[in-house]
Amino acid sequence: MSVDPAKHSRIAEHPLKVSLLCCCFDPSGRFVLAGGRSQSVFSLDIAAGKVTLLAGHESWVGAAVRAGSDLLVTADHAGRLIAWDCSGEVPTVRWNIIAHPGTIFGLAASADGKRLATGDRDGTVRIWQSSDGQAVQEIAGIGHPVTAVAFHPDGRRLVSADRQPQKPRLKLWDIATTKEQQSIEVPQLSGYRRVEDIEWGGIRGVAVSPDGSTIAACGRSGYSGPASVLLFDIQNGELRKQLDSTLKGIGYQATFHPQEFLLAVAGDLAKGEFRIWDADTTETLTTAETAGPCLAVDIDAAGTRFAVAQASGERSNPDAGTLAVHEWSN
Repeated sequence: MSVDPAKHSRIAEHPLKVSLLCCCFDPSGRFVLAGGRSQSVFSLDIAAGKVTLLAGHESWVGAAVRAGSDLLVTADHAGRLIAWDCSGEVPTVRWNIIAHPGTIFGLAASADGKRLATGDRDGTVRIWQSSDGQAVQEIAGIGHPVTAVAFHPDGRRLVSADRQPQKPRLKLWDIATTKEQQSIEVPQLSGYRRVEDIEWGGIRGVAVSPDGSTIAACGRSGYSGPASVLLFDIQNGELRKQLDSTLKGIGYQATFHPQEFLLAVAGDLAKGEFRIWDADTTETLTTAETAGPCLAVDIDAAGTRFAVAQASGERSNPDAGTLAVHEWSN
């Protein structure tokens, strides 16, 4: 079904006693799973309005992605990867593995749902079978924390984002050979401060357009903002467009709708927003401000709904969050 990106309404909103870091619809669209600064995964049954706590993680849950016809996979800061079977009344564990020795920042699924990719703080990308969690491939030696990963729609290539100081990079890999096909420096999203020798910025999220021609990378433009999404040509690495928010914060995640428009979320210490852009014209189609920073967003498989995960509480130590679901009309 075709939707009007500017026409949407909130159909569910649930306050939670944890600051949220990720959210994702299951393949059927019945559940939204969210994780954050706790060891629990929160499963929202949208129609029933019921939230169930799922156990199994041992640290903060920072990433989630759906895979195949009935799986949703979550990753935590201790390197654990859990696949949840969402075919029943409540999601249950299909498999549970230690995928990395430390924090998993990046998590993605291939378009056919058969493969998963993870990226960690040590600069390693690993590929897994989604059906059973078996390792398939490894891309090592990137040299800097891998902050995000995204499969190309062809399933044969993968984009990684890393946190190289002053010049964060996007890299395009051939998965079968692990050979690098493209490397793009993204200094626009660096927040490096020489006096501290700390990179406060970097690429926070990455996505590939449905037609496979464009890479979207989001973060903060410079040290003080604004939150931005940069669009690159996947063939030659050239910057096509820079989409800047009016929010002086960080762009945490961006995702393409099947109709090719772009949905992104951002936040600073006190507030946040979600914003929808026409990726061709750079026109803002709609935007909404929230009371706390928005750290994650997901569009359901049907392309008719989107979920936003938000943090709230003390400015420097958020202790609560909100999971909201919105529905588009046509």
